[in-house]
Amino acid sequence: MAGGGGSRAPRATAVLVHGPCVGPWIWDEHLVPRLQAIGLRCFAPDLHEAWPRADWSTAVARVSIARYTDRLHSALAHVRGPKILIGHSLGARVVEALVERGLHDGVVLISPTPPEGLEAPARVLAARWPMAFARALLARRPLLLFGEPGHIDRERVRALLLDSRAPDALVDRVAASLRDEPYLACLEWLRPRAAPPPRGVPVLVLSGRDDPLVTPAALRRTAAAWDAVAHVVPRAGHCPMLGAPGATLARHVERWLLDP
Repeated sequence: MAGGGGSRAPRATAVLVHGPCVGPWIWDEHLVPRLQAIGLRCFAPDLHEAWPRADWSTAVARVSIARYTDRLHSALAHVRGPKILIGHSLGARVVEALVERGLHDGVVLISPTPPEGLEAPARVLAARWPMAFARALLARRPLLLFGEPGHIDRERVRALLLDSRAPDALVDRVAASLRDEPYLACLEWLRPRAAPPPRGVPVLVLSGRDDPLVTPAALRRTAAAWDAVAHVVPRAGHCPMLGAPGATLARHVERWLLDP
């Protein structure tokens, strides 16, 4: 699907859009090396470059998915050749918005929001950690779900982003890398899709089997809406590209790209 073309044709570019509270580094361990090995260029933007300032503020809290999409859409105007859009979680909503604007050479949605949204599983998680969710809501600061900046709760990281078998070293690495995310963009990420996705777009959808937000059943509903190929990554949570499960995810993406 993403063939390299002739010597004069630009190579296809994989555009990798990270999810909430993380950054472009999530792609470095498995997916970027695998994509580069099959001849794709990789462009992993930092969505936070669309922020009005570098540090969290009430203005940052009001940044929307549309602002992320506008910034990335402008950047992609300068990228020649076919583009494979790969989005994780909130980043998958950004990718969906780009597809609606006509970018549709190929799409990979990882831990995507299902058609009915993610508000119901989010309420289940809020009941598990009511004080953390209350503080995050009152402060309009999603990072507080994981604890105070500089004092992140490792078990919440394991439960919300990874899975119960994730090694301590991976949990510590993720915890040390977490950062703020706009409150408005996170609300929009959880909401149902306002309109059905475009048809005729080659789409792959993936999620972790132990994801507390995007269950395998929810992934199947997303696959049906997009008429997509679907794979569930075992022993993985909401960030299936991290740690050992990332090798499985990368293989699924590679096979999907290379299948005739």
